[in-house]
Amino acid sequence: MQPSENLIEAVTCLQAGRLDDAERYCRAGLNDDPSGLDGYQLLAAIKMQQGYPAEAIETLHTALNHHPQNAACRFMLGSALRALGRRDDAMAQYREALERDPTLAEAHSNMGVLYHDKGDLEPAIACYRAALQYAPGHIAARLNLAAALRALGRTEDALREFETIVTFKPDHAYAELMALHSKRELCEWQGYGDMVERVRILAETKGGTFSPILLTSWPVPPTLLLIAAKKYAATFGDPAGFPKRAATSGKIRIGYISADFRRHVVSTVVAPIIEAHDKNRFEVIAYSYGPDDGSVERKHIQDICTDFVDLQALADDEAAQKIYQDRIDVLVDLSGYAGSVRHKILALRPAPVQIFWLGYPSSTGSPAIDYLVADAFTIPAEFEGFYSEKIMRLRGPCQPHNISLSPAQPKARAAYGLPETGFVFCSFNHPQKITPEIFATWMAILVAVPESVLWLRADRDTVHANLQRSAAAVGVDANRLIFAPRLPDAADHLARYLVADVALDTFPHNSHTTANDALWLGCPLITLTGDVFAARLAGSMLQALDVPELITASLSDYRDAAVRLATAPNERAAIKAKLVAARARGLQFDTARFVRQLEACFLEAHGIYTAGQNPRNITAPPS
Repeated sequence: MQPSENLIEAVTCLQAGRLDDAERYCRAGLNDDPSGLDGYQLLAAIKMQQGYPAEAIETLHTALNHHPQNAACRFMLGSALRALGRRDDAMAQYREALERDPTLAEAHSNMGVLYHDKGDLEPAIACYRAALQYAPGHIAARLNLAAALRALGRTEDALREFETIVTFKPDHAYAELMALHSKRELCEWQGYGDMVERVRILAETKGGTFSPILLTSWPVPPTLLLIAAKKYAATFGDPAGFPKRAATSGKIRIGYISADFRRHVVSTVVAPIIEAHDKNRFEVIAYSYGPDDGSVERKHIQDICTDFVDLQALADDEAAQKIYQDRIDVLVDLSGYAGSVRHKILALRPAPVQIFWLGYPSSTGSPAIDYLVADAFTIPAEFEGFYSEKIMRLRGPCQPHNISLSPAQPKARAAYGLPETGFVFCSFNHPQKITPEIFATWMAILVAVPESVLWLRADRDTVHANLQRSAAAVGVDANRLIFAPRLPDAADHLARYLVADVALDTFPHNSHTTANDALWLGCPLITLTGDVFAARLAGSMLQALDVPELITASLSDYRDAAVRLATAPNERAAIKAKLVAARARGLQFDTARFVRQLEACFLEAHGIYTAGQNPRNITAPPS
C-alpha cells in the first residue's frame, strides 16, 4: 500500500526538522489508516527526535497490536527502551526482532552496544561481527568492533577494522586517526613523517569530527590544537545556561564529574584531594557517568564524598538538570575529551563556575569551561593565547601525587630479566608515546653508556619485534632492550623504580602519572619540554622538586643530560638524595598544601562570579 499524502508530507517535515508539523501530518495519516504500520513507525521516529521515548514506546506497542510479527517495530521499541535506560527490556526486544528477521544488522549492532556498555566485550564483538556479516559497510558497528578489540588489547585486529572503515569511507577522519594511533601503539613507524603530516592536515581540515585528545601525542602546533578543540567543542552547541541562582550562603558545593570513578589513574590521583577537602567549608559531590566496576577505588570515592551520583543512565540534559538542582557552585570536569566524552553536560552550564582539570592535557576550546587548572611552568604567561580558558595557576605543580602508594619489596635484577651488572635506564610509558625521534635518542644514549640497558613497558610481541628491529637498524644489540610486562599489582610495578637507575621521558607527550611515580620513589627523570601542556607537565614536577638540571629543551641536551647522569655517580646520588628528601617536604608531594591552594582558587572563582564579573586569570595565594 502506498503511503498517504499526509505521511509523505510528514516525512518531508521530519527531514526538514519541523517536528511539530511532522507529527500533525503523521496523525492525520493515521486517521486515514488507523492500522497503518508506516504511520506508527513514523510517529515513533518523530517522538524519539522530539525527546519523548516513552510516547514512542506507547506508539510502537499500538503498532505491534496490529503487526505483532514486524521485526522493524520490535527493533524500534528496543531503541526507545534503551533511551530510557531500560537495557534488559531493550535487549529482549532486539532478540525478538532478530528471531523474526536475523538479517537486521542494526539490531545486532545495538545488542553489541548493550553488551559493550556492561563490559561484556566478547559477546559484544560477536554481535558486531553478526551486524557486519549482513551489512559490511555498517560504520558504527565496525567502529564499535574496533573499540572492543582495543579494549581487549587486540590492537592489530583493531587496526585492520579502522583501515577497513577508511576503505568504505575515505573521509572518515576519526577512523584514519585511530589507524595511525594504533600504528603508534604497535611502534610501527614506517613513513612516520608522512603520518605526522597527515595528522596535522586532519587537525586543520577535519577538526570537530573527532576528540582532539587524538592529537596530543603527535607533534601538532599549539595553535592547531586550539583550533581543533574549538571546532570539537562547537559540536556540543553553545552554552545554554540555567536560570541564575542566589549566591550560596553556606558551604560551597564542589562537584567533580568524571567517567573514571573506577579502577583508573584519575581516581588514584583525585581520591586524596577529595579526602583532604575542608568539609567544614565545602561539600563534595562526585558525578559519575562511567561504568561501575565494583572496584575498591570506586567504593573509596563513594565513601569520602558528601554524596555520589551515578549519571550513567541519564541523558545529557537530565544529568545537567540534576547537577543544577543539586545547587553545585563549582563544577570540576576531570575527564574533558578523554574516554567516554559527555561534554554536552558541561555545555548546558549546570553550574555557575565550571573548571577543567586533570584528564586531558590541553585546552578544551569550550566556551562552557571558565578555567583550566595549571601552574606557571605548564602554562607560562606567553602561552596563554593557546588556551580558551582563563588560567587557574597553582604555586607548584598542577598534578599531585597519591603519596599513599607504596612499592613492594624489589626483586633481584635477574627476576626482572635485567643483567646482573650495568646501568639501567627505564621508560614505563605506554608504547604509543614513543616516537622514532625519542627512540633514536635513547639508542644514542645506550651507545654512549656501555653496558647499559633500556627497560621498557611493553607486553606485546609485535611491539617487542618492532622496537628490536629499530634498535638493530642503528647498530644497538636488541638484547639491550628489556621488556616489562603489565603487572596486576601496582605495588609490584612501583618496585621496578627502586631497581632502575634513571628514567627517560617521552616527547611530545611527557610522562604524567608515570613521572610522579618515578620521582616519588627517588628515580631521577630526564625530560624534554615543548610548548604544549602535554610536553611540560614532567618539567613542572622537576622544577617543583628543585632539580631543574633534569629539564632539557632539545634532543641533544636530553641525550647529554642522560649520559652525564649515568657517568657521574656522585651527581646522580645527590639528585636521588634530594628526591628522597622531597617525599617529606617537596611541593610535589604535599597533598594538604595542594588542596588548600585548589580551594583558595575555587573560592576566588566563585567570588568573581557572585560579584557579577567575568572570569579572569587566578593565581593561588602563597601558602
